[in-house]
Amino acid sequence: MTQKEFEERTGIIPTAEEFDYIHAVYMNTSMDKDAFCKEYKKHGESRIIREVHVRVLNYEMKCERQKNAINELADFLIGKAHAYNDTDFRNQAVRLVGKVEVVKRTIELGLPLWDEDRKIILSMIEEQGKKIAG
Repeated sequence: MTQKEFEERTGIIPTAEEFDYIHAVYMNTSMDKDAFCKEYKKHGESRIIREVHVRVLNYEMKCERQKNAINELADFLIGKAHAYNDTDFRNQAVRLVGKVEVVKRTIELGLPLWDEDRKIILSMIEEQGKKIAG
């Protein structure tokens, strides 16, 4: 929804910064433009709702940053495990993101698989085979 569409539907003329917030709220709903604008006219200026939503957005952004940092650290540890031929680094990556994710990232990074990685892949193939046969 554009700012002009919002203004036409609500009669509210927000600043560019306010509309950025409004648009972020709209994009996080499953409402169509008309339903959203109708509800916004009723509740959108509510300070409580606005503060709660801002907190939720901040929390989601914080979680996303933490997830990205964990993923980067896992890749770093996997790389160090291979560079120094030291499974302790790999084990720390497993603690961060799990065995299957470490195997996936090892493959994505183009690094050779450890024996532990091969066992996990073979186990997954075996489980999949059982599901198919069963």
